[in-house]
Amino acid sequence: MALVVGLTGGIGSGKSAAADEFARLGATVVDTDAISHELTGPGGAAIAEIKRLFGNAFIDADGAMNRKRMRDLVFSDAEEKLRLEALLHPMIRAESERRIEAAKGPMTTCRPRVPASSPLVTPNAGRSSATSTTARSSTSSRWR
Repeated sequence: MALVVGLTGGIGSGKSAAADEFARLGATVVDTDAISHELTGPGGAAIAEIKRLFGNAFIDADGAMNRKRMRDLVFSDAEEKLRLEALLHPMIRAESERRIEAAKGPMTTCRPRVPASSPLVTPNAGRSSATSTTARSSTSSRWR
């Protein structure tokens, strides 16, 4: 049974350094920021729905999400941010789970790109306080 460790924290808190150290020690690292970039990159699984929800102006010439335009929108309109999160978070979570289940070895480290209180990181966040790490067994379908 593998241990899954979720790394959370603010900007500059050392998540990347911790993930690098876990990788050096042999852990598989699942980086949700990288998954997000894959989903919203050229040909990514989220592109068609981004186009449908936000329009062609939010897709750049390469077929990727126009990050600057989207950033400008979601940081100026909380409802638009929620729409984007409603699309991306389930996709990121599903791909993270797939990669965790496929990981070899005794430990997997997941580096979320969202706040620790996000349902993407802790589905039970509303019922318990967030902690700096989240662990679950590889056979469990719920984060603890």
